[in-house]
Amino acid sequence: MTEDDLYPLLAPLAGGQVYPYVAPLGSDGRSSVTPPWVIFSLVSDVAADVLCGQAESAVSVQVDVYSSTITEARTIRNMALDALQVLKPENIVKTPGYEPDLHYHRATLEFLVIV
Repeated sequence: MTEDDLYPLLAPLAGGQVYPYVAPLGSDGRSSVTPPWVIFSLVSDVAADVLCGQAESAVSVQVDVYSSTITEARTIRNMALDALQVLKPENIVKTPGYEPDLHYHRATLEFLVIV
């Protein structure tokens, strides 16, 4: 699994403001996009070993939604989970958050995909 597998599923969210790993930054090092936006990351890819070699991989995925309100962030996070159901996510974790420096709410989605 790569970023190219995730992007098409998430691209319609947040008005198309969906980015791998980091939102576009301005010359001041701050985000150059206005909320809401979605960041997705492939955190790890752990292969299972069996006697005849490697079997499957457990890919850890994280999706962060940034918004001016927690309600909007949570709604988009739930839309992301719906869009990603085709991957059969497992061990789903939803976490709320807040970025005090930017005054943005964050709704995080973490899960595993077995490939």
